[in-house]
Amino acid sequence: MNIKERFKRWSKLRFAIMYPLGVFVVLFSNSDDRSIMASIWFIIAGLLLRLWANSYAIKMDRLTTSGPYAFVRHPLYLGTMLIIIGFVIMLKIYYIGVLFVILIAAVYYDTIKKEEAMLEIKFKEAYLRYKGKVRAMLPTLSAYVGGEKWPFSFKRLINSQEYKPFLWVIILMIAFHLKDEIMIEREAMDAKIWMLFISAFILGMIDILGELARYRKSVLF
Repeated sequence: MNIKERFKRWSKLRFAIMYPLGVFVVLFSNSDDRSIMASIWFIIAGLLLRLWANSYAIKMDRLTTSGPYAFVRHPLYLGTMLIIIGFVIMLKIYYIGVLFVILIAAVYYDTIKKEEAMLEIKFKEAYLRYKGKVRAMLPTLSAYVGGEKWPFSFKRLINSQEYKPFLWVIILMIAFHLKDEIMIEREAMDAKIWMLFISAFILGMIDILGELARYRKSVLF
């Protein structure tokens, strides 16, 4: 993704909604051990669902009905919603969090309608059959057996760069936990806190080095 494409993505409505909320949570919200334990299952489920989906997704080129797409039409959006709900619980921003979830759900509803209109034009009856059997955001209990199937692809997962949001979600969780430990509970800088700092730094460097490697490859080739 080049700089122009990145700025175009960041200007989308769902990101514009996230920016002010991000400022709010950094300044005014806090987590604790109980809220982290209550939220972590939503966050892990969302991350794993997005990883699973990106290992199967072939966007717009072929109708993807494999992997999680056999159970829900938009697993990536569902995964994101689970992560958002997890952070709302973790940071205890229940009132503003509910409003935020509603706004993001409204944005996704509009996005889904537009995407599905394009898919209906491209794949016609095949997509209508799939749409009639599989719900948009609420998974079905039985897998959709129609459509073309293909296996899990680690290469497809890497090319999707889904590891980037995975890394940064973990970094954010560590950051908010450290904020609670250092600024709220006034904990001393012991070995545990230093280990969390180092872990967050390493994860951030993995992302930065990955970006540098892709940039170097694009320049050379």
